[in-house]
Amino acid sequence: MRNLANYITISRIVLSLLMLFCEPLSLNFFIIFIICGLSDVADGYLAKNMGYKSDLGAKLDSLADIVFFLSFLIVLLPVLKFNYFIISWILAIFAIRIISVLIGYLKFNELAFIHSYLNKLTGALLILLPFLLLLISSEVILNVICFVATLASLEELIIVIKSRYFNPDCRGLIDF
Repeated sequence: MRNLANYITISRIVLSLLMLFCEPLSLNFFIIFIICGLSDVADGYLAKNMGYKSDLGAKLDSLADIVFFLSFLIVLLPVLKFNYFIISWILAIFAIRIISVLIGYLKFNELAFIHSYLNKLTGALLILLPFLLLLISSEVILNVICFVATLASLEELIIVIKSRYFNPDCRGLIDF
């Protein structure tokens, strides 16, 4: 029972990889997508509220988030309308994230992914992306997500630079 949160997180990684075999916005895509989203909530709840929190679990959760994000982005590529500006913006966000992770690793000797409120908001917007694509143009959605992701990335970079010790559960700059 103690490792239940980790098993749920690992299942999210496996399901995320299975999502790669789904058609964009198909029923199978949405089923796997929703299960992955619910598993993220479930493992987080178990870790924080039931005392199953661990360093391994935090790292697995970050890995699962990355695999999930990349998988569903790859599946949705055919229906997303990327222009040069959005592609450049996404690359800039990734560059900030990579710099933040590198600084965190050099400073704390571990991968420093922070579960801040802005990172959680970015994740929530990404979770809503497939549903929003049914209602709103992808250009509008991508601009909003990129804006929030930029704020989250810059916040995480500032936190990593300013922190004396690594706290993956830092809520954001409000903790400083």
